Amino acid sequence: MDFKQIEAFINVAKFKSFSKAAEAIFLSQPTISAHISNLEKELNTTLFDRSSKEVNLTPAGKIFFDYALNLLNIRNNAIYSINEFQKNISGKLNIASSTTPCRFLLPSLVKKFTENYPSVDFDVKEDSTKNVIELVLNGDVELGIVGETICDERLEYKKIADDNLILISSPDVPSIDSLEDMIKEKFILRESGSATRNVFEEFLNSNGLLEKIKVAIETSSLEAVLQFVKNGLGVSVVSELACEDYIKAGYIKKHDVKNLDLKRNIYLVLHQKRTLSPAARAFKEFISNI
Repeated sequence: MDFKQIEAFINVAKFKSFSKAAEAIFLSQPTISAHISNLEKELNTTLFDRSSKEVNLTPAGKIFFDYALNLLNIRNNAIYSINEFQKNISGKLNIASSTTPCRFLLPSLVKKFTENYPSVDFDVKEDSTKNVIELVLNGDVELGIVGETICDERLEYKKIADDNLILISSPDVPSIDSLEDMIKEKFILRESGSATRNVFEEFLNSNGLLEKIKVAIETSSLEAVLQFVKNGLGVSVVSELACEDYIKAGYIKKHDVKNLDLKRNIYLVLHQKRTLSPAARAFKEFISNI
C-alpha cells in the first residue's frame, strides 16, 4: 500500500468516477484502475461497486475511506511539520572542538552566529583532535573544529582559518635563534593526539630532530602548558592565538627561530553521510563564508 493508491482511492470515492478521478490528480484512467485493483488485492476485499454508471463505495470501502483520509492527513501534517522544521533555525547545536580553536576562535564565531540566529543554543565539548573526530564519526556531535585532518572517507573537511605555531619560554630565557639551540631546551608538550603536538613532531621528524628533544612535562591542558612555561620549567610550541595575551602581558616570551616555520589550518569537520539539522547547516554555511 502506498500513498498514490490511497490518493487514487479517495478521489474515485469523491468523484464516483475513475475518469474524473484521473483528471483530478493528473493520471491516466488505466493507472487509476491499476492503483485501485492493487489496493483491493492487498486488502483482500472489493472497495467499489462498479455495477452502475456511478462508482460507489462498498461497505468495506466506506470503512476504509475514513482510515484513508486519516493516513493522507497524517502524511500531509508530517510534510508540513518537516518543512517548518527545515525553515526554523533553532534548537541546540552540538559541536566539539580541539583546544586552540575552542578557546580562541569558536567564541567569536558563536557570537556572530547567534546575532543572526538567536534561537540556537550551543553544547560545546573541548577535546583533542583525535577525540573530536571520534565524536563526529560516532554521531555524538554534528560538527567538529580541529587543527589537522585525519584521513577517513566518511569525513568532510572545510578550511576555516590559519594558525601559526611559535616557540615560547619564560621571559628570562635568552633568545633562541636556531633549531640547534632549540633542541637543547627541555620541552613542555600537550598530550599525544593533540594537533599542535602532531604538527610539531612531524616537523621535528622531517628534520631528523625528533629523537633529540627532551620532553620534561606532558599535559592535556593548554593552560597548564602556559603556566609551566611561565614558571620557567621548559619551553613549548603552541598556537600564537593561544598565547597572545601572555606575550603582551610579559608573562612569556616568543622566540623567532630560524627555519621554524610551523603553520597549520583550522578545519570544520562533519560526517559526509549524516543529515545535518537546520541549525548545523546554517552554522556550516555561516562559517564557510567568513
